[in-house]
Amino acid sequence: MKTIFKHRILAGAVMLASLFAATSCEDNEMGLKVTPETPYADKTLYEVLNAQEDLTSFMEVLNACGPECADSLFNKSRVYTVWAPVNEAMEGIKEELLEKIAAGKRDEVFKTFIMAHVANHLRPANGQFEEGNRVMMLNDKKTTFEGSYAAGYTFDGNSIVAANIRAWNGVLHKLSAPAEYKYNIWEFFAMASEPVEGGYRFDSVANYLYSFNDSVFDEHSSILGPVVNGEQTYLDSVWNIRNKWLSAYSGIGNLDLEDSLYTVYIPTNEVWNEYVAMAQSHFRYNYDEIVPTSLDSADIDSLYNYYPRFNIMKYLTFSEGERKYVESAHPDSMMPAYSGEYPRPVFPKAQLENEHVVFSKPMSNGVFKLVDKFPYKPLELWLDTIKLEAENNEMRVECLSLNAGNQLATESMINSEDSLLKDSEISGSYYFQAISTDETYVHYRIADVLSTKYRVAMVVVPKHITNPRVKPEELMPTYFNVEITQAGLEAPVYSYTVTNKNNKLFNDPTRVDTLYLCDDAGEPAVIEFPSCEYYKMYGNVNYSTTMKISSINPGRTIKTKDYSIRLDAILLIPVIEEEE
Repeated sequence: MKTIFKHRILAGAVMLASLFAATSCEDNEMGLKVTPETPYADKTLYEVLNAQEDLTSFMEVLNACGPECADSLFNKSRVYTVWAPVNEAMEGIKEELLEKIAAGKRDEVFKTFIMAHVANHLRPANGQFEEGNRVMMLNDKKTTFEGSYAAGYTFDGNSIVAANIRAWNGVLHKLSAPAEYKYNIWEFFAMASEPVEGGYRFDSVANYLYSFNDSVFDEHSSILGPVVNGEQTYLDSVWNIRNKWLSAYSGIGNLDLEDSLYTVYIPTNEVWNEYVAMAQSHFRYNYDEIVPTSLDSADIDSLYNYYPRFNIMKYLTFSEGERKYVESAHPDSMMPAYSGEYPRPVFPKAQLENEHVVFSKPMSNGVFKLVDKFPYKPLELWLDTIKLEAENNEMRVECLSLNAGNQLATESMINSEDSLLKDSEISGSYYFQAISTDETYVHYRIADVLSTKYRVAMVVVPKHITNPRVKPEELMPTYFNVEITQAGLEAPVYSYTVTNKNNKLFNDPTRVDTLYLCDDAGEPAVIEFPSCEYYKMYGNVNYSTTMKISSINPGRTIKTKDYSIRLDAILLIPVIEEEE
């Protein structure tokens, strides 16, 4: 290999001299002396390592990585600390590492083994280190370096059998066993091509997450070259990998960073595929009636594949940094790292563990757990209750009075804080009213409907709210007809049209009433939507799922001059238990 040049830097020499002079003094509370075993003040660390008869196995692996690897560590004007496992500790491991190098995995061995035993700066076994004291290694992993002179020192839990062997550019310690390379959680996903203990696999999740990797050009780290034909060229172009999931805010956390701590619960392939299939049954888009029209069938394919997996993945990672904050209000509970929803849900830890953790492994930035049963139900993931505020002008298509000429009804948005409903539970503090003396209807578009079953309800504000002098016996309900449609269907998804006095769809006139759409028997109806319209897009999307609400006089048998409609909200509540 290349000659290891001895970059004799005055500052480094002074620092080394002062350091090791200090080690021969009584410099800790116990009055212990730490003396270097063998001084090599005129030799480099590489030369010192080569001179150790009990480190030949470690050096064989280092040299097998190639001269450029050793040069990158020791042929520099820096000082290092090396924790090298002795030959006895390398039995069996050396052959495995050499086989990997021969198979073309040199960089992996260099990072996960050699660099896991080398750190920048001087780290002598000197004085007392508190439990949990950690050192940043050259591979950007933190490893514990603990102990005292009296009790002995350990590195990654392994005892140091010889300490403070100095060289002019660093210090060497000898280990009783190699340090373990701890993958961070994101790195461990890259290992998913092989099954873990027990034969379980999780590459379905790993492949999904890694599919979002995107190479981004790093102009600041790249080395400029000449300008050719007016275009800037680069002698060395640096590209960084970005992934939308690796975010502490809109993703599932910084799973690739060493200074964060997470616990993740990842389903096995079988469980993941089962839930993806279940979710996709609720995300069936209508390819013949695509809304909005700016999307094409390829876009719909992308949504069909993305949203089921996104909604399954979003609650599987938990930040340990938030644990104390969460548990102070919710003992033994955890909050997902994904913060794209507010407020974030809180889950009991027992629900996540649920006796179905089949594999658990400590990582450099947390704990990876594999589960053979999913800890959530669809209602906790993607089957949200849809709530449309009736005062939402963008989603209200029209409001007409059914007298001659279909004249517009008098519409207004009422602030309940300024009305007689001040003490009532009005969603968003506002409700919508359409004042009319003839039969009236209001027409809404409904967003984010999934291809599943719902119970649909209207939150109805009583008529008398504008006239408190009405006697209780004179209070009148509002009678309704309702029709729900989706584009491409010959018949409505739901239709309740009754013209006689037996109409069963009316509200309680004495209170703000949640009125469920009913069947002919008057029981709450379960309404199945064949198509999904889940886009989560900004702006006014022309959704094809619509709900037409009419105020009527059944059979014209009730004397009334008030056909006004007063609505607070429309609710679509998913019904999953009928599908299980």
